[in-house]
Amino acid sequence: MALREEKKLQTRQALIDAALSLMHNGAGFSGLSLREVSRVAGLVPTGFYRHFPDLDALGLEIALEACQTLRKLMRSVRAGAVTGAISESVQTMVAFIDNKPLYMEFLARERAGGPPSVRNVIHTEIRQFVLELSEDLKSWPAFQSHPDDDLYMLADLVVNTVIHLALDLLALEQQEPREELINRTTKQLRLIMLGAIAWRPEKGAILA
Repeated sequence: MALREEKKLQTRQALIDAALSLMHNGAGFSGLSLREVSRVAGLVPTGFYRHFPDLDALGLEIALEACQTLRKLMRSVRAGAVTGAISESVQTMVAFIDNKPLYMEFLARERAGGPPSVRNVIHTEIRQFVLELSEDLKSWPAFQSHPDDDLYMLADLVVNTVIHLALDLLALEQQEPREELINRTTKQLRLIMLGAIAWRPEKGAILA
């Protein structure tokens, strides 16, 4: 990579890091100012426009980077470990939160309260997350007779359970039982999957 291009990427990342840091310290994304983000990143305000046309574009970049990185990680886990996919998926999510807590904090906050463009991107990425999982579930022998609508419903339950784990982990204080929360979420996912295996689409209910 050319030195100029590398420098450009570093500055772009500095702007992302500046926005995430300011948000972590109390500001919602809608409350950020371009001038303040530029200052924390070590730029003059005009330097911001060399990388993003406006603050919303910066927010979209953060949302896409976080969601797409996580989706790629989770799909890789599912591709490599069918029998242990639940526990490995939970641990992968936990590792992502530990490694990129500010990205996950951004998604958690802006999913409901961010600018419309950012909210829409996050919701679109979550729907894509669900769709990818439902597609992967088709290859599992236990679910090959399930219709697409039911697999999408199952994937939606799984993804939302994992999202709740992420929200709870972000809210935990150091002294709270982190491992207990992770274990409980893993059990919840197993319960969902076992219930789905017993589901009979033609009956519309679990057989007694």
